[in-house]
Amino acid sequence: MESSTVIDSQASLPFMMVKELDRSLMRHEYGVMVCRLMEHIPSESVPGFGASVVEVPPHDAVTLHSHHEHEMWVLISGAGTFEVDGRRTAVSGTTLFYMKPHQLHSLSNDDAHAPLKFLSMWWD
Repeated sequence: MESSTVIDSQASLPFMMVKELDRSLMRHEYGVMVCRLMEHIPSESVPGFGASVVEVPPHDAVTLHSHHEHEMWVLISGAGTFEVDGRRTAVSGTTLFYMKPHQLHSLSNDDAHAPLKFLSMWWD
């Protein structure tokens, strides 16, 4: 897929952007592979929230962690176990998760063969 950006003739910033994710920007964070999406957008267009695509390898997990931001995850593919503040729930399909600031949370991949993928968004 080729990248494309549409420029509004009345403004200097793009109002729409279509771009394939650069997998070389994926890095190891929280014990899994993370692609921070705002790194794909021109710095002058970055919104006031963060987002990433996360891949959890088979039988692996996001490190149990907490932080000061609100966070929302959307399961894209796979099946696993979601944990928040010690409570565990089996998840699969398109599932929405919300964590308040400072809640301990994690997501493990229960599949032996396929990665689990989800979208993460966070804000203050």
